[in-house]
Order: sequence, then C-alpha cells, then structure tokens
Amino acid sequence: MKYLRVGWIILTLALLVSFQQPIYGQEGPNLLRNGNFEEGELGQAWPFQDGIPEVQIAPGWRAFYLDNPPSYAAAPDYCQGDVRCAWGRPEFRGVDAIEYPYRVRSGRLSQKYFSWNRQHEAGLYQQVSGITPGTRLRFGVWIQTWSCMPASSETWNQCPTGTLSNNPAPMHIWVGIDPTGGTEWWAPTVVRSPEGNAYDQWTLFQVEATAQSDKVTVFIHSRADWVDRTPRINNDVYIDDASLVAITPPTKTPPPPPPTSPPGSSSSAAVPAAPAVQPTPRPDGCRVHIVQPGDTLFGISLRYGIPMEELERLNAGSLGPNKMIFVGQELILSCPTPTPTPAATPTPEATPTPQSGQVCVMAFHDRNGDGARQPETEELLPNAVLSLNSGAGLVGQYTTDGINEPYCFPGLMPDTYQVIVQPPAGYTTNGPAEIALTLAGGGELQAAFAMQRGATTVVTPAIPLPGPTSVPTESPSSAGSQVLRWGARIGGILLVLLAMATAVLFVMSRRRM
Repeated sequence: MKYLRVGWIILTLALLVSFQQPIYGQEGPNLLRNGNFEEGELGQAWPFQDGIPEVQIAPGWRAFYLDNPPSYAAAPDYCQGDVRCAWGRPEFRGVDAIEYPYRVRSGRLSQKYFSWNRQHEAGLYQQVSGITPGTRLRFGVWIQTWSCMPASSETWNQCPTGTLSNNPAPMHIWVGIDPTGGTEWWAPTVVRSPEGNAYDQWTLFQVEATAQSDKVTVFIHSRADWVDRTPRINNDVYIDDASLVAITPPTKTPPPPPPTSPPGSSSSAAVPAAPAVQPTPRPDGCRVHIVQPGDTLFGISLRYGIPMEELERLNAGSLGPNKMIFVGQELILSCPTPTPTPAATPTPEATPTPQSGQVCVMAFHDRNGDGARQPETEELLPNAVLSLNSGAGLVGQYTTDGINEPYCFPGLMPDTYQVIVQPPAGYTTNGPAEIALTLAGGGELQAAFAMQRGATTVVTPAIPLPGPTSVPTESPSSAGSQVLRWGARIGGILLVLLAMATAVLFVMSRRRM
C-alpha cells in the first residue's frame, strides 16, 4: 500500500506539471528557406558572403560577427591585456555527412562556423516575409558545439580528446526572433531564448514570439568565452534542421445549447440542429466564407464542393505563406462571370530570330588538375566574372554564384566570340583565361574554366576580335593606276637588260683590239 500511494503521488504531480505546460494546436509548415541546409551542391558551392572566401554561407541565410572584441571579452594571459590578439571573425563552411557524419544531424549537409585558438561572437540570421501580423511563431534549431583545451603547452595545437570537448568554455548559445523584422541581433526588440551549451551532442534551442509586422527575423547566436583566460584551440558551432512555424493555441469547443421545447410540446421532443455557416453575399455579387476557428482550406473546399485549385486561384492575393488562413479572413467562393467585352486586336509578338544561338559558361574547382570537370567531386565556383566579347565589343558579363551554372548568353547571332574569365579571390586559372568560339546559326557552345587555389590571375581585357573585312571593288581610276604600276615595272626590267647587253658588247670590242 505504501508503494501504491507513492505511485499515485508521482502520477498526480506529473499530471499537474503537464497541465501547466502550454498545449498548442495546429502547427504550420516551415516558413524558412533552406531550414535543413541541404540547398547547394555538397555545401562546397555555397556563396561567399560579401565576396569573403572565409565566409561561406548556406543559401537563404546570412552571417553576422564582431570583427573587434567587445568590452566584456576576457583576454588570455599571454595577450598581456590586449584582447585583440585572441579575437577574430570565425570561418564559415558547409559540413558533409560523408566526411563528418557526427557533425550532421540529418540529411547530407549542415552549417559550421569556428575560430581556431580565438574567441568570437557570431551567428546566422534569416529574414522571413509574408507573415500576417499577430501570428504566433516558434523558431527552433538543433545546435552542437566543440570546445577543447590543450593538455599542455607542448601539445597546444592538439585536442587530447579528439573530436570531443575537453574542459570546454561557455559558448553563450541562444536563438531569437525579432517580431519587427529587424536584422540587428543585439536590438532590444529581439525575443531571446535562455542561454545554454551543446557540447558534443545535438541540442534543440527554441523561442516563441508574436509577429508585429509582415516580416520577422530569426537569429542563431554564440560567443566563445574564455572566462578563465585559458585558450581553447577549438571553438566550433554546428547548425542543422532549423524551422519557423506558426502555432495556433487550441480553441475550446463551445458546449451545445440546452435543448428547448416549443410551447405545447413535451420536453423530449427533438430539437432542430443549428444551421451550418452559410456563404455571405457581397455587394459585387461574390459569395464569400468567413474563416471560423478550426477551418482549413481543404475543409472549406469539401464543404462547398469547390476544387482546391479554384479556391486557391480566387484567393491568390489573400492567402498567407504556404496557403495559410486565419480566423476572420474573408475567402471568395465564387464571383459572377463578367460580361465579355470585344477583345482588342492582339499586337503581333515579335518572333525570335530563327538563327540565334547561345554561349554557356561556368567556372569550377579543378581539384585533380586535369582541366576537365568531374561533377561528383569538383564543385562550381562562385564570384568568377565571365565576359563575352564579339567583334563589335562587349556582349555581356556574368558573375557566377556556384549554384546556377552553366549560365547561357542567349539570342546570339552567328559570329566569332571570345569568353574571358576573371577568377574569384584566392583562385587562379588552370588553363587558358580566354576562349575563342565560332557560333553557327541556332547552335550552342560551352566554355568551362578550370580553377585551382592560388594567387588570383588578373586578366587584362582582350582587344575585341576584328569584324569581317570586306574586299573593296576597284574603280576605273584604280584600274588605270594599276596598269601604270605594271608598266613602270616592265620598263625597269628592259632598262636592266639593255645595260647588260651594252656591257657585253663593250667587252667583246676590247678583245678584238
């Protein structure tokens, strides 16, 4: 009996605790772009933010960081009070599960940033548009950190516990939402989660806020803090599986009205059911439905027998992201067909030049140095500037993003073209930096430039190729001058022959004497 009572007490306490937790109803879809960090080829083709090769960020996200140490940063003893010697911008990269499976929570890729033997304060943010003000939002993201102190000064550059943390420093991790849509992580409008750590294991950080604008911004923050003034060689942060969802508090179902009996009838008589919500007519003749608690777009489609595609088309301008609806919203069910008006004579569309072609360009990391691209192992490179010239001059210019190549210059007439590449910072061409191509009518040509790490090749813009040279037709006056030139040549030859004959006769006459 004693153990039974203890069990009942524990069960009662658990129920009381569970009742104190907020219970949410329907959660919407993920409103973030690239919340799983899978967009982009193997993570190596992610763009360089602001052209900085050390800041490679997953598409849809942006990095923030402090270049200079804040006043609350702790300087190690060897810095002699100068915090700047142990502070710096972290390096941002993508992580591939094939190489580091324990650093990716799900899928193939995750985002990483780290500072080697330096402290930092940095993170990521993403601004999300199309939010209905008043929407309750929850932002969640999985984070893992690695912080390692060397075992001794002799092995200062080695972590004695391998990939696990050793005497880790606080990382001050928090996530936040700015319900006003601002992009400053330190702004007072940012609603933050409690700070925490996530050494060597994936840990979920969450925060909730109510949107005050049609834009909100989510933040992921960390600060490597050497409070004991002892350096950590590894100060790594790994991020995966982020989500921003709209959450709807549960609505209480109102109790049914008490049965009433009409005068003169018994109390057990059947009571007619309450009428269902009926569509409301508008002055313009359209029928509309006012969204009620618990309504879904699919349920409204079934209730009125309207195909989902038609319902979405009629309300394309009022649906939220991912077809969200909200209580009190007016949804159009149907509108009267307008009286047709005589159609205006369509303006003939310009037909494209039938003989036009295109030149497609790309730049890639030539890892094995053979000059040919292997798509599985050699990624596209961003920030390469590709210029297309013809005999008339510059035709077009394109800067690669490392994701959407090859890029094609369309609508080119048959001609000889020249493609010139300016490599991105930190790379040099492995092969020619200029390629000449002769385009036939309606064809397509490709120019792929191989790049390797090294000093950037500065390409001097080439002089445009000369256009086709026309042969001038001779006029009568030019023909006459040509005859005179030939006559002068023949006359000169005859004079030479006459001089030679005179010399021979002179020699023979001398012999007779």
